[in-house]
Amino acid sequence: MTAVALVSTLFPHLARRDVDSFRFALFGAALLLVVLVLAGLHPVALVAAAVVVPLLMGLYVIAVDLYEDEPRLVLLATIVWGVAAGLIVGVLIRRFVPAEPATVLGPGAGNVVRIAPLVIRGVVLTLAEGVVMIAGPLVLLRHRKFNDVLDGATFAMIAAVSYVGARLLTDAVPLLSSGLQPGGATLPWVLRVLSAGILTPVLAGGLMGGLGGALWLRYRAPVRDRAALGAIGQPFVAAVVAAAGFIVAAVARLALPQAIAAAVLAVVAVLAVLWLRRVIHVGLVEEAIEAVESGQLVCANCGRTTSRGRFCGECGVALRALPKGRSARTRSPDAPEGTP
Repeated sequence: MTAVALVSTLFPHLARRDVDSFRFALFGAALLLVVLVLAGLHPVALVAAAVVVPLLMGLYVIAVDLYEDEPRLVLLATIVWGVAAGLIVGVLIRRFVPAEPATVLGPGAGNVVRIAPLVIRGVVLTLAEGVVMIAGPLVLLRHRKFNDVLDGATFAMIAAVSYVGARLLTDAVPLLSSGLQPGGATLPWVLRVLSAGILTPVLAGGLMGGLGGALWLRYRAPVRDRAALGAIGQPFVAAVVAAAGFIVAAVARLALPQAIAAAVLAVVAVLAVLWLRRVIHVGLVEEAIEAVESGQLVCANCGRTTSRGRFCGECGVALRALPKGRSARTRSPDAPEGTP
């Protein structure tokens, strides 16, 4: 629960055979982004960075089939909200808010940061974007069908990652007007692309996933579970923590040298992943308690006996994600352990 396991946190409930595939895809995508930058295709690298994590997130939700009745509808609605909101907000910011360097650094001021513009972009706009990210998932909070902590964490995480990718597109596409190889030092571009394409969506997904889990824990989970996350499980506290994480990352990106800013983003992303792992753990415990007790299954992924439900109570894999016909073997509740 306290380990920093990026792939299993962003993509929980995968069967063992799929974890390696997603890990290879994520780190392979990061390598591809670096190669594009080294080739001088900086705008292309940014466009690719905008779609890497959202695409993997969409493939993940389809792979584990989290929602039994209408997985594609729920997935599509969540992703569409994030993408549409990100594109609209990105266009509005580009049109009405001055470019970052001119906003944050005064003319001839070197590295002296102007406070007022930094507050506008780093605090006010960041908080507004956070509200937009969570607004879509909040619509699903009122539906009793989606009543698990894992539902809230998943909806909020997917919406946030989709939003961040769309926002990056609004920044990347205009750069294509300068040609596929606009020039510039390689290292700053590598840091920019990896920060925008990997660290930022991981950070946003972790923070919003934690907030979504807290909201569902308070308003949808059974009363017995509502103290499971402690203070950070309270919606107000969770909102403050998420806001602080976003603000620290935004201010670092605007006011600090690029290498230091990337390090700050990495630290905040790690903390966000740890928070999300706690939420996922609570969700798995909740699933185990709520699992239907009429009969048990032998999980084909770990070989252990588990109660019927969406997830294995032993290894946490989504039972519906396993190959049809071998996802589990039914076992009588009264049969001895190890009996099929």
